[in-house]
Amino acid sequence: MAFAVLYASSVGSYAQATLSIQGIVKKSNGVALEDNVYQMTFKLYTVTMPPSNIVIWDETIPNVEVISGIYSVILGANPSSPITAPFNADYELGVTIGSQEMLPRVRLTSAPYALSLRGQSNQFPSTGQVLADEILVAQGVLASGGAPGLNGVDKNGYAFSGNNGDNDSGLFSTQDGKVSLYTNNVEKVSVTPTEITLNGTTTVQGTLGANNINLFNNGGINYSTTNGGSYLGWRLAQVDDFTSNSQGWNVYSPMGGQIIGWNQGSSAGSCPIANFGLFAGEVLYPGDNKQVLKKQYNIPGTFSQIKVKFRYYFIDGVDWNLNDRAFAGFATQVNGSDLKVAWHSLPVRIGANWATDNPSFQNATNFINGGQNNGMGDYWEDVEMTAKSAGSLFYVFIGSTLDQETQDERYAVGQIEIWVR
Repeated sequence: MAFAVLYASSVGSYAQATLSIQGIVKKSNGVALEDNVYQMTFKLYTVTMPPSNIVIWDETIPNVEVISGIYSVILGANPSSPITAPFNADYELGVTIGSQEMLPRVRLTSAPYALSLRGQSNQFPSTGQVLADEILVAQGVLASGGAPGLNGVDKNGYAFSGNNGDNDSGLFSTQDGKVSLYTNNVEKVSVTPTEITLNGTTTVQGTLGANNINLFNNGGINYSTTNGGSYLGWRLAQVDDFTSNSQGWNVYSPMGGQIIGWNQGSSAGSCPIANFGLFAGEVLYPGDNKQVLKKQYNIPGTFSQIKVKFRYYFIDGVDWNLNDRAFAGFATQVNGSDLKVAWHSLPVRIGANWATDNPSFQNATNFINGGQNNGMGDYWEDVEMTAKSAGSLFYVFIGSTLDQETQDERYAVGQIEIWVR
């Protein structure tokens, strides 16, 4: 017997792959098989030399109608016998009626336009580009064109389907020479030939190794022990610059009759701020020289040392006497009962003869007007004091022992930096 075959295939997300087969069955004497309904078995074999009898796929259809030797069937339409052959090699079709397979087997060929889809090693296609507006791969990766948009619209790259079908996270190229990683339509990482940019707050888990790291802007490092590890160098933990308010610094009045000391119950509230202008800027400027400045700090992280840096301003300092001092220190108690003085100045005694003999100093511009400045009384001193850590919570005290009236001698404090390591 002999037969002829034509076929077509259909593949889709919701449609089962099928083959449409039409053939002619003749007896050995060339006469068409009698009209009737026959059971027919169809088998796919891989084309080999010599021919192989290994069946790749088969299906039996019990009621195939044959008229004038011609039959027509659709293979793989039955859900119980879907076509599972990968079609990554050349196949031949064998047809069995009864118990005998017809000869010769017929080699399957491609439809003309299907030739572009046939690869050499299960590739799609064998040569050239595949163009599509949008491709969904395994219901998880979406490839399409354009800039990232809501719900996976207009993406120039690869997106990942979300739980609600929102394809708004993935890897995209929004312009030539740039690739960006997006999460929920937000650009988190961008890469160009010259730089890698991390947008927003970034947390690095594990160990980050680098030969050089450039810290731009203020170069600050925020450190938290919740992520483990340690930071061995000094790190700038906090800056009080007084550009808008006293930033938690309060003033405390002295205890009655004492030159130095303070009464925890007599806080005068937030310390006022002032602007000393060129080169100085904003400062804390207590109204009463005997008031002490104090602030509580609670620095996160683990550290063993504390360093405080600030600028101390002496106003009308030319006539400070030997009893006048400036001081600063640390404490763990709000009332300063355990205060440790970490810095104090020597008596501020700019020699009168030296100052009056130098007209440039006599004509120097003071930070503030008023008082007995004699044109040469104001200056500053940069202070740095260090201490062993007594815990993340501590107080910083800054004050003076000025015993004259406010209008004669004053002090102020400039930007304060807290460093730890």
